[in-house]
Amino acid sequence: MDTVATRLQETGQHFAKQGDAFVTRTRDAGVAFFGEARDAGRHLIGAVEAEAKRWRRYVAMRGAQLRTEAKTALSVASAEKAVLSQVDRTLRTIDARVRARLAQLERKPAAGKARKGASHGKSAAKNGRKSKQALPPLAA
Repeated sequence: MDTVATRLQETGQHFAKQGDAFVTRTRDAGVAFFGEARDAGRHLIGAVEAEAKRWRRYVAMRGAQLRTEAKTALSVASAEKAVLSQVDRTLRTIDARVRARLAQLERKPAAGKARKGASHGKSAAKNGRKSKQALPPLAA
């Protein structure tokens, strides 16, 4: 049978071995973690640099595209086209209004004369007024 002193000595040695194993495993885990963290950091830096390159290329291409578009938009031909397009729209609107008014006048000439004659039997010449035409005739 072992003596208490022997038992204490064995337990102390066992704890020392376990402590050394714990320290070694912890140190090895720390070294592995540090290595993994360093590799992950390097990988992240590489990804950030690659994304920065992509953004630089995009900005350069977009800048060139915008300069081309600006030159095109600010050219004399494009300004002339824009002005002429607006003039065309305005003329089409005026043309539609003139045609509508002419059609309206062509539908109501008899009604207009009947209304003027119905104004107490007085004509424009008798009142000292000249009759006005709504629009001058259009040349066909």
